[in-house]
Amino acid sequence: MNNTPKNFVEILERHSECSEMILNKATIIDPDTMEYSADAEVIRIRKMVNSVLAENHMMKAFVRLKPLGDRVLYAYLKPKHDIWTMVGLFFARRFPGTVIVLGNASQSWAFIIDGRKVMHHRGESLAKTLRELEDALGNDGTENPDGLWNTYYWSQYRPEAKNTPYFRHNMPEKYVHRVGIRAETDSGATKLEDFS
Repeated sequence: MNNTPKNFVEILERHSECSEMILNKATIIDPDTMEYSADAEVIRIRKMVNSVLAENHMMKAFVRLKPLGDRVLYAYLKPKHDIWTMVGLFFARRFPGTVIVLGNASQSWAFIIDGRKVMHHRGESLAKTLRELEDALGNDGTENPDGLWNTYYWSQYRPEAKNTPYFRHNMPEKYVHRVGIRAETDSGATKLEDFS
């Protein structure tokens, strides 16, 4: 069974250390060779592809979206690799008709899927993009995003499922920092703010 995706060259392009030379080498490799070769260069390329896929998986699993009104969900994201569109389109498909904004202090990406049409836009900082969206969409004051988020969070919270050592074992510290989560402690007074 071959675990190498057919589009591994496209995934490789997203790696932060991908060069033109590495990309040229990868374009002449077929998926079977990519999967089973013991050649040092192929192994390096395979590790780079797996690194991008792993970060994509972790970001989709641990990014916490927060509401801004009833039409926008946003989250802090600072990936090592260029996985913005992979993560953003995942959330846009999950919440169709909702604007998904991912970003940090230096850049942001906004995504929306309306039917089959996918739109995305790269912007400046997350804070600036959210201000612009709030101005464009208007804020009538009837929404309470923090209250909505608290209601959702506590409806999903199960104290018996809390297993901090398991979380730390499966969630490398670098991913916790990249999605802006402060790791939960076992103090017994865990709050929503501890996760955002």
